[in-house]
Amino acid sequence: MNIDLLVSQKSEAGLLCSENLVTKVSGAILDTNGGALSLEFTDMDTMGLNIPIEEEFFALLDATPLLHIGSAKEGKIAQAYQIPLMILNDPYRSQMLQNVKTPNKPLAAFHYFVKNCVLGQPVHRDDMGNEDTIGCILGDVSPSALEFAQHLARRHGMELQNVPAPEILPGIGLGGNSSTTTRRSTGKQTGSGNTTNSDDDK
Repeated sequence: MNIDLLVSQKSEAGLLCSENLVTKVSGAILDTNGGALSLEFTDMDTMGLNIPIEEEFFALLDATPLLHIGSAKEGKIAQAYQIPLMILNDPYRSQMLQNVKTPNKPLAAFHYFVKNCVLGQPVHRDDMGNEDTIGCILGDVSPSALEFAQHLARRHGMELQNVPAPEILPGIGLGGNSSTTTRRSTGKQTGSGNTTNSDDDK
């Protein structure tokens, strides 16, 4: 799996994966002493990303309580939700996150974010020696051109109409699709602005 960090015009930040994550991510941890970013999963597993975050993004991420996270393949968004971002050695971070809530409309929030992405960098590559994967995981596809895959398009439409979403089946997870997920790699290698309610997210 390959993962990119994307930043929008509104200074929101998010992680876009080339494949679905089998287990839902519960949070991300950034070590600004070197730029290592790791993901924490709901099953208590962790995944260290193997490309450090560039220092130019530190100030923006410091002001970012939530990261968008999702996957996209062949121009379709297959997963989308938001996770808290912790920063190591920041004694005030937990206090900052206490009053932060994930959006009531996570798909609409992600869609608004990804449509406005203007910057980014790779943060994880399965094959670091493969020069063909150095660029954005979307290739020639612009983030603004991404649309939801069929299994999420209906949920997105229901969010916009303020219709309660159907109950999520066990094993699928928010924004997940059990028929298209792949097992993630794990290891100890280490390598946004605020998520606010947008016009799509009211």
